[in-house]
Amino acid sequence: MKQTKDPLASLFTDDANAINREQLARLVAPFILLTTTSKEFQFLPPFSKLKDNASKVEILLAAAKARSLFMKESDGLLPSEVIAMSIMAEGSAKSAIKNLSDSHKIKKDKEGRYVLPSYRIPELVDKFTNTK
Repeated sequence: MKQTKDPLASLFTDDANAINREQLARLVAPFILLTTTSKEFQFLPPFSKLKDNASKVEILLAAAKARSLFMKESDGLLPSEVIAMSIMAEGSAKSAIKNLSDSHKIKKDKEGRYVLPSYRIPELVDKFTNTK
């Protein structure tokens, strides 16, 4: 019997953003809602209770990823966009972004946007659901 399908075919997808959308929603939902008309972030009370600025940036970039997947927007945020949200002081935002980037927890794309790599989503779900 001849095998008709290459076993390696299961490693390929037509959707380059194939990630677990359920996990991403579970990660972001307690902290941020997205408005469909303005595509802006609405911060919920638990967001301000996050212990450190790096956590806030991680959740914010997760929300940006969710917005990009659902609304066909660009993934990630520019540092100036994070600063403009006034969720932390400018120096704190820059420092948190730099520390996350230096530790390879977030990546910078060719347009200068910082993005949360999809492979970090399960790790962050564990981190933020176990700290409540």
